[in-house]
Amino acid sequence: MKRSAESSFVSPKASKRQGSLAGFLKPKPKLVSSSKTKVDDEVKPIVIDHEDDFEVHTTSLVGKDKGIAESPLDANTADRLPNEPYPPPNHPSYHLPPTPTFNHPILIPPIPAPLHQIHFNTIANPIQKPTLDLDLLYFKRFIDPTVSTRELTKYLLEGLPWYRVKYMVRGININTPRFTTVFGKDSTEIPWGGYMKCRPRAIPEVLLKLMQKVEEVTGSTFNFALVNYYSSGNDSISYHSDSESFLGPNPTIASLSLGWPRDFFLRHREYKSKSPPIPVEKFVLHDGDMVVMRGKTQHEWEHSVPKRKDAGGRINITFRKGVVRYASENYYTYNVGKGGMYRWRDGRMVEAEE
Repeated sequence: MKRSAESSFVSPKASKRQGSLAGFLKPKPKLVSSSKTKVDDEVKPIVIDHEDDFEVHTTSLVGKDKGIAESPLDANTADRLPNEPYPPPNHPSYHLPPTPTFNHPILIPPIPAPLHQIHFNTIANPIQKPTLDLDLLYFKRFIDPTVSTRELTKYLLEGLPWYRVKYMVRGININTPRFTTVFGKDSTEIPWGGYMKCRPRAIPEVLLKLMQKVEEVTGSTFNFALVNYYSSGNDSISYHSDSESFLGPNPTIASLSLGWPRDFFLRHREYKSKSPPIPVEKFVLHDGDMVVMRGKTQHEWEHSVPKRKDAGGRINITFRKGVVRYASENYYTYNVGKGGMYRWRDGRMVEAEE
């Protein structure tokens, strides 16, 4: 991820939404706080969206711009979290670490019983605009929120180490406007203990299980799990693309959302210079949704999660594949860094004692 994007946020004006998204993505809901009491940004508890009582369904793209609902997601027949150990020794991208907890700075608890029954919606809506090199897969309620997302969100908040990384770009001090953490190692044959500039961490079991399911539905393989926590509407990420050479040509990146719904914007790199201008794609990612960006999307489009005044907590998990050593060095520098660790305590992030 190009970190210079953190220093400024550009909010482009879009005249309208393009039909391919509007056909099956729900319009932005009105977010209502459960309390009229003003809460400090750092202590605001995560609030899980109850929009439409989570009527989960799958959709298929019909024609150019429209989607129709298919059968509801049945908890008795839906795909579930795999039970077998993962990954196999011959996984093409993620080489097994020396131990399942290699370099973990804290003891990450085992997966609780409720999370062994995660239900998935594995039917995707393709969003494709070949002339503009936009190639997405949209999974509405990829994780069934009526069963699993609250428990998963709680587990990740309480169980993972978190960071608020500070760094410098072109002489400017940057404070990352969200909490981050990362696990995994690039696909090179470099041993896990062979890095001088970073200490790769084994991907925890629950993230490996999710990665396995994402690999099943996308046909891609991954070796990194980057996790962001947006503690309030003040946490954000500005327009950027994940087109770095260390991800290889045309990288596939799967982005899973948990918690409060947040706007997700995509703009073409030449959105202003084209005639007529290319409208910005705008839609809302809800609790359990997943968007997969593929093909030339990262080279031709930038994406962002803008600030939103009344938004609550949201976790975003992205699965990626790094192909050279620098992928590991970059991700640990900008998602762990050298600062203090944070832990989730009593409904908020607090800096952990040394």
